[in-house]
Amino acid sequence: MMTMFTRRHALAGLLALTAFAAPSLCAAADTLATIKQKGVMTVGNSGSYPPFEFMADGQLTGFDVDLANELGRRMGVKIEWTVIDFKGIIAGLVAKRTDILISAITRTPDRAKQVAFSEPYYNAGIGAAVLKNSGINKPEDLKGKTVGLQIGSSGERYTKTELKDYVSNIKLYDDFVLAVNDLKNKRVDAVINPLPTLRYNTKSHADIAITETWSQSDVGINTRLEDTELMAEINKHLAAMKADGFLASIDKKWFGSH
Repeated sequence: MMTMFTRRHALAGLLALTAFAAPSLCAAADTLATIKQKGVMTVGNSGSYPPFEFMADGQLTGFDVDLANELGRRMGVKIEWTVIDFKGIIAGLVAKRTDILISAITRTPDRAKQVAFSEPYYNAGIGAAVLKNSGINKPEDLKGKTVGLQIGSSGERYTKTELKDYVSNIKLYDDFVLAVNDLKNKRVDAVINPLPTLRYNTKSHADIAITETWSQSDVGINTRLEDTELMAEINKHLAAMKADGFLASIDKKWFGSH
C-alpha cells in the first residue's frame, strides 16, 4: 500500500522527469515554429562543391542553392546562407549555427547518428576520375596509386572504409576542385567522389576519364535529430518537387544529360 509520503515523492519524481523532458520536446517543435515566426531559415553550405555549390561573381550558386531557394519559397520563408568548411559542417548544424544543411551530403551510418537525413533529393553513384590510358577501371587497379580525396566527403569515407585493401597513398584536399587540378597535373592518379560531380568538373579536360559506378550513395537535406516536425515539412516539399518536376528541371540545368 502506498503511503502519503511515498505518493508525494512519486509525484515529485514524475514532475521532475516532466520538467527535464519538456525542454527537448519543445525544442523540436520550436525550430520549425521559430523559422515560420521569423520568416527566415538559415542554411549551412560548404560553398565549394561544383555544381552543387560554388561561388560565382561573389554569389553562392548551384544545384543546392536553387533547391534551397525553392524550399524557402514553398515554406514561405527567406533563405539565409551560412558558408561552413565541409569538414565542420555537421558540427555546425549540431551546434545550432544553422537551421538545416543543404550541401550535397551523402547518407552514411556515422552521419545518420549525428544528424537526420531527408528523403533523397539526389542519387549519386561513387567512382573515380582518372587519366585516360591510366589502366584504372576498378578499385583493385588503385594498388600502388595516389588517390586524391576531399576532406569529409563521401569519397573519403568510401575510400577509407571500403577500399582500404587497395589504397595506401592518399592526398587530402579542403577544396574538391584542387584535387581535380592535381589529377590533371599528374600529382595524383585518381580522384574518388560521386560521379555527377566528377563528370561536371572534368568535362573540359579531354585527357580525363570517369570510371563506372563503384558504390551507390544518396544525398539528403539535414536537420538536427530532434527536429522531427521540421524534417516532416521538408520531406513534404521534396515529395512535391519530385512530383511536379522541379528536381528534374534543376538536374537538367546543372548536370545536363548523364
